[in-house]
Amino acid sequence: MLMLMGSLFSLAFAVEADDDDQSTPGNEEETTPWQNPHFDNETVRQLGIMNNSLGARIRLLQLEKALIRNILKGVMTVQVLRELNVSTTELEDILENLSDVLEEVRAADPVANDSVQIFVELKNESRNLTKQFRDTLHFLLNNETIAMIKEQLRNATSDELQNCTMRLRHWIRQFNRNQLYRLYGVIGEVNTSLINEYLNGNISLDLMKFQLHKMVNQMTQERRHMIFSEVKEENIKRRIQGHALFEDMGRPGTGNGHGRPS
Repeated sequence: MLMLMGSLFSLAFAVEADDDDQSTPGNEEETTPWQNPHFDNETVRQLGIMNNSLGARIRLLQLEKALIRNILKGVMTVQVLRELNVSTTELEDILENLSDVLEEVRAADPVANDSVQIFVELKNESRNLTKQFRDTLHFLLNNETIAMIKEQLRNATSDELQNCTMRLRHWIRQFNRNQLYRLYGVIGEVNTSLINEYLNGNISLDLMKFQLHKMVNQMTQERRHMIFSEVKEENIKRRIQGHALFEDMGRPGTGNGHGRPS
């Protein structure tokens, strides 16, 4: 039963965990840019919700947030290095390029046919530039100094970053509201007031899950498995859509396959 409910919720609310998605560009654990996008399972997963403008808006905002955070930390790193009399010219050039990518992300239209293409290309650019920054930093400093700087920047924030986080949280709640309605539709009962409470930020998604858990737990085992099968099928379709969108990008003149101007 626990496995069943866990799978149900992880499939239905996958986007909730992406609010502070650590797989976005700038993750300190990432060491290489993409080599072959057809094997980037994480990006294929992300594209699964980009078949509509709301999903596309969320992915672009997540990329914007990652860029804002990386640029903020980069600028603060440069300030520290200047105090150490370390040349920062190359790092500043990389930050300028990252800022250009940020402006392109902000200018991207989530409704446009090429939103998927733009998202993938800009994410690729941001990851490459972030790697350049990190590699350059390692060339200038030893690991001990870099670790010290990272510790100082661990909780770095700004009004710009907080504003982006709030906007992202708003659209994620909108997306999850739609997911809740779909799930309630499968279950056969809808608690509109509870969904609105979640949408307004008065209750957490965990509480919503708990209420759904209680509702489903009262059903027969046959009914529970039927609900799980329906939700699983929907999310399999979403993953297939992600793969299809990815493949379409390489086909001239089809769907999201139009490249952005260079």
